[in-house]
Amino acid sequence: MANVRERARGDGSTAYLVSYRFGGRGSRQGALTFNDRKAAAAFAAAVNVHGAEQALRMHGIDPAPQQRVRDTLTVADWVRKHIDQLTGVEQYTLDKYESYLKNDIIPAFGDIPLSSLTEDDIAAWVKHMETHGGRDQKGHAPKTIRNKYGFLSGALNAAVPKHLPTNPAANRRLPRGDAEDNHDMRMLSRDEFRALLDATADPWKPMVEFLVASGTRWGEASALQPKHIDVQSGLVMIRQAWKYSPTKGYTLGPPKTKRSRRNVEVPVRLLEKLDLSGEFVFTNRDGGPVRYPRFWRHVWNPAVENSGLNPRPTPHDLRHTYASWHLSGGTPITVVSRQMGHENISVTADTYADVDRVSSRAAAEFMDTMLD
Repeated sequence: MANVRERARGDGSTAYLVSYRFGGRGSRQGALTFNDRKAAAAFAAAVNVHGAEQALRMHGIDPAPQQRVRDTLTVADWVRKHIDQLTGVEQYTLDKYESYLKNDIIPAFGDIPLSSLTEDDIAAWVKHMETHGGRDQKGHAPKTIRNKYGFLSGALNAAVPKHLPTNPAANRRLPRGDAEDNHDMRMLSRDEFRALLDATADPWKPMVEFLVASGTRWGEASALQPKHIDVQSGLVMIRQAWKYSPTKGYTLGPPKTKRSRRNVEVPVRLLEKLDLSGEFVFTNRDGGPVRYPRFWRHVWNPAVENSGLNPRPTPHDLRHTYASWHLSGGTPITVVSRQMGHENISVTADTYADVDRVSSRAAAEFMDTMLD
């Protein structure tokens, strides 16, 4: 089958790339660029009816040089190979990369020869993600775009210099977003959290309160076992987290990063509310581990709806809320970073730069005192 795709040129005009194969699946890839949509469609139809060689002859093109072209490796072929060659990567991450390839990369330019991929193709792809898909089908969140772009850029960088002279995705500016328009960064005020907690079903209130008081990730909190909690000292030991993959289901593994293995200080009065008699600290009604999809549908969504919060927060926003409360209350950013298990303090600083006003204000007041 031959496919026609539009490609924006640097001068603003549109080109039409027809990708095709000589023979069946697994054979060599070829591509021709047309300035006219009808001409491109006519050539693609000829390929589908008569085959690539005859279609080329019908258009006055010698098929022999075309069959010897070096561009036999498509973008999808290379990304597939890149994923298969990754080592030391958790199954959850590999599954996420697979979804990027299937749902984002292949539909956009999977059948384009790798060496034909341009900066304009990448720019158009990023622009499309800004306005399509996402939670509300009105565009991906900036963080999601950065994740997908970062993966593709890394895969393309691995093709340099053997298959690409340079990385066409390198050094591209991406949308940043902020707390108002980025659903990945929703920080609740004290009153908003109180409204959410009041609207939460009673059996789940301890978990919701724990998430905001500890700043732990969902996978870490839901994997806690009684042996990880010292109620008297108010200490919670993060030693494991739930991982999920379509192939293996839920499995217990180490936390996200080396720094994620940590001890977190939590108010004793909150830990005293927890039921530590089961295998896990937080369980569903059957006594099994809490799973995010069911919690999201049956606990979180009704609580958000009844609390009237807008924009709608996610459970992960309780982690952002933890950071914002601490930083605005004067807790040193080094302590916040360590408690949250960030790989380094720059992650905390970059993520919550607009929140950490107290430290800047304190520095200014100190200097004012020195000068007085």
